[in-house]
Amino acid sequence: MPSTIHIPPELCDQTIDYLWDDLESLRACSLTCKDWLPSSRYHLFRNLRLRNADDVARFRALLTSSPSIAHCVRKLSLSADYDGITPDGAAREDDTWVNGAAELFPLLDGVTTLALARVRWHALNAETRAAFAGVSKSVRQLFLFEVSFDASRDVIAFLSAFPFLNDLYFQAVSWKHDSPSPFDEPDAPTDAGRMQLSYLFLDPKSSPTLVTEWLLKHPEEQRLQTIQLCWRELENTQAVGNLLQASGSSLETLQVEFPAGVSEDAVMQNHLSLAHNTGLRALHFGGLDVRASQAFVSNRLFPWVTVMLSQVRSRHLQEVSFALEIASVQDLLALDWARIDADLSRPEFHGLLVVFYVSCDQDGMEKEVRREISERLSGFQTRGTLCISCI
Repeated sequence: MPSTIHIPPELCDQTIDYLWDDLESLRACSLTCKDWLPSSRYHLFRNLRLRNADDVARFRALLTSSPSIAHCVRKLSLSADYDGITPDGAAREDDTWVNGAAELFPLLDGVTTLALARVRWHALNAETRAAFAGVSKSVRQLFLFEVSFDASRDVIAFLSAFPFLNDLYFQAVSWKHDSPSPFDEPDAPTDAGRMQLSYLFLDPKSSPTLVTEWLLKHPEEQRLQTIQLCWRELENTQAVGNLLQASGSSLETLQVEFPAGVSEDAVMQNHLSLAHNTGLRALHFGGLDVRASQAFVSNRLFPWVTVMLSQVRSRHLQEVSFALEIASVQDLLALDWARIDADLSRPEFHGLLVVFYVSCDQDGMEKEVRREISERLSGFQTRGTLCISCI
């Protein structure tokens, strides 16, 4: 009789893990044999995205036939669509079905990532908002996209319900009213201080000041390793500096963009110092639009960039990048290249990688752009690597 070959179960699991994003293959594996079902099912239902009432009904029926599937879900996405416009011309969210999805939350005890898109928090039933509390305690990663609230205090109360949050993506979040004291609400959770973010993303369509001030209520708890922010609020750049200082040596990656620029007062008062971020490894300057900028220090553009570069104290810096937008090669002459070259050529930055992403309005400028930047950074090129990409 032919002998039967038994494959160790850990090898089967590793093979199925390799197919984590191949849904067709995972479905085939789940039907192969009983032993392959748990690993296949884990990847098939790891990410659950509900977009409407039909999705909720189908998943509810699935749980009725196979209740154990609920324990496989690690990422829960509730993504509503727009359904027409309101009388005042604004887009109308079709999010009433989220109330029906709330009854599933107690069953999803393994969720570590929660994503909400185009949901009106203030329009949900009180029972639905309360049901989120059961999920929030296990969530480590939170994505908010075009989520609207009634008041700023509601935003803070919502965020404070996630005491063990590691990653926060805060994009196009809005609220109708600013609360007089958004951080002093009597019904706000008292355990928010235990949260230790390691990743923070703030976009310009939201008000980054609110989130930043909320984090700074517990500066000793902050261990941010990555910060990506696009800041439009010229009058409050000090909050950025306070966040950088609170992050201290934990901060490893910083990506900053100031679409409206940085005020002369903020530069003069050193609001954006990197002196405390001694563990910084990557520094990215985005949105440097030469066409829309104005000089006020030594007649050079983006003085805040050179100030931040000059104050880097990290001996672990590996990469610095610049995203420039220009109309012509002549626009490059407005930058303080001598100071940039001197800062990048410091002995402690030996081996540094510097990347320029240059967006040009005109075609055929690539060769001239590369030559101009290379000539301006001749000193740095003896110590590090320069890459120039024209988009």
